Amino acid sequence: MTQPSTSTLAAGSTPRARRARPHAEPGRVARAVGGRPLLTALVLLGVALRLWAYASNSSLWLDEILLSRNILELPLGELLLRPLRLDQVAPPGFLLVEKLAVLALGGSELALRLFPFLCSVAGVFLFRRLAERTLDGVAVPFAVALFAIGLPFIKYAAEVKQYGVDATAAIVLMLLAVDLRERDASTRRLLLAGAVGLVVVWFSQASVLVMAGLGLACAVLWLVSRDPRTRRMLLVTIPLWAAASLLGLAAGLRSVTPATRAFMDDFWRQGFFPLPPRLSTGARWLWEQALSLFADPTLLRYRWPAVYLVLAALGVAALWRRRRDVALFVVGPVAVALAAAVAQQYPFRSRLMLYLLPGLLLALAAGAGWLADGARRLHSALGATLVLVLAAAAPAAALVEAPPPYDLEHHRDVLGYLQRHRRPGDVVYVFPLTRVGTLFYGPRYGLRPADWVSGVCDREDTRRYLRDVDRFRGAQRFWLLTSGARPYRAARPAVRKYLSAIGVKRDSLFLPSLTLGNVSLELYDLSDPARLRAANAETFPVPPMPTDPRPGCRPWAQPGPAPLLH
Repeated sequence: MTQPSTSTLAAGSTPRARRARPHAEPGRVARAVGGRPLLTALVLLGVALRLWAYASNSSLWLDEILLSRNILELPLGELLLRPLRLDQVAPPGFLLVEKLAVLALGGSELALRLFPFLCSVAGVFLFRRLAERTLDGVAVPFAVALFAIGLPFIKYAAEVKQYGVDATAAIVLMLLAVDLRERDASTRRLLLAGAVGLVVVWFSQASVLVMAGLGLACAVLWLVSRDPRTRRMLLVTIPLWAAASLLGLAAGLRSVTPATRAFMDDFWRQGFFPLPPRLSTGARWLWEQALSLFADPTLLRYRWPAVYLVLAALGVAALWRRRRDVALFVVGPVAVALAAAVAQQYPFRSRLMLYLLPGLLLALAAGAGWLADGARRLHSALGATLVLVLAAAAPAAALVEAPPPYDLEHHRDVLGYLQRHRRPGDVVYVFPLTRVGTLFYGPRYGLRPADWVSGVCDREDTRRYLRDVDRFRGAQRFWLLTSGARPYRAARPAVRKYLSAIGVKRDSLFLPSLTLGNVSLELYDLSDPARLRAANAETFPVPPMPTDPRPGCRPWAQPGPAPLLH
């Protein structure tokens, strides 16, 4: 069977010509890299890595605890119909499944993480199908391998957050779009695809951007090709997706209080296009955000992100020549996401971009496949193998350097250590964000709220943190519990240096964190008069507070009892 010409495919091709095209070209894949057995092995690898992260049952971290408290403590009606507390936002379908899971299985970490885990596992199988439908040759297993070992997909398979669901929803919607483009779909099938959008939007807020991007891609495709299948999609499926998006937007706006919206806008402001708009700052922002898709600690964490950005761009160009529809399906959601960031409506930053990564990996694999095909012409096997090995170097290195499990704040380990070494009369001082986990896990380790002190939170003045710990001068045993959270990257080292100047460190525990650097528990002796005279909080040198992001100092991060949700 011969493959249709590039021009035929680019023009949208007739139904007969499209049926003549081998969807996944299994024979070519089999000759190139072992075919279906290899793809199955890669899928199983992806499932095993996600199961490893999930079954490790690591401690909940800050964001998970804030959302989990809503799920555990609020009644179902309030959970679904009113804005969440503690500055949290999540789609109602996600919250419904989470609530049903804890009602049926209890409030354990495994029960809370079950739905994201199952969605992530489903995403591995669905992404394989998507790769087979959109790529050919060595690009198919290469794409599946990138998805299987991708750090963010593994990490968010074991988190009580909706980001992993966003990625799976994006794969489902792209699969639907590809399927409707490749087949003569009946009106019923087109309506069913539209109905899927009406369901997905209640589980994934990012699906609004995906559906808008796919709709934009279909509009451009029809303008270019006048393809009848695309026209039917635009007349039947896309309007339903538009209605779903409007419903999702309305529900999203109702689910956020003005105070939470202001906090989120400030926290994520680097993800919005800089205002007032200038060519130099806009171009720099765009370049930095594009690189962050590959380099961000919460995303792929690839070395040499610029190389992989270029490779993805080459992949889009290669797809444009062979499968114009797929190229537009990859680019469309990215274009809409950037437009939302320019409009100051949705940040183009960090974990909020996870839903774009499945399409990005398709482009990356297409680029690697295109280079491998070119190298194969120079040398039948060695050239292509070398290209694929080099292209896989950074993704493989990212997993080797940071394998599961991903315990970001190590609450159980830290508090267990403190329980074993704490003595009566010890002062336990907890930094603002770390207090959330201490309130949640502390009672399990004999640490009641009255047994420890919450540190001050200040958005502008680093010196205030020194003044706060200075009130414990003379304490023989002063425990400091902190993490490397970015808003406190100036205050934390300043406090530690100051304590080392006025006291002596007697004990410490440092645990690595994938995104926070490390979590630490340190014991200081602040009773030496000579050392106490050596420095004071008013003159000790301190750096300025950062602005990207600044500490939020929200009520739940302030000293005081845990806020009651209901």
